[in-house]
Amino acid sequence: QISDPEACDQMYESLVRIHTNFYKNKYPRLKDTTFTGVTVEDCRVILATDILKQMEDMKKGTWKRLREKFSAKKPEEDSK
Repeated sequence: QISDPEACDQMYESLVRIHTNFYKNKYPRLKDTTFTGVTVEDCRVILATDILKQMEDMKKGTWKRLREKFSAKKPEEDSK
């Protein structure tokens, strides 16, 4: 038994509106962007692992990159 059928009906109607994207259809967005202005495709590109590796390499200093490039021994040997 439902104690308050009127409140239950209101909650049900609210859930139906959410499920059917009522407000998305009522208030369409002009562009598919986030609040920062980045599009979905840009987010996917940024989150790709190759791009993350490139960004990590960009953060490294010039000398560190040159040392890694020309070092004779592997990094695993340094830790031993």
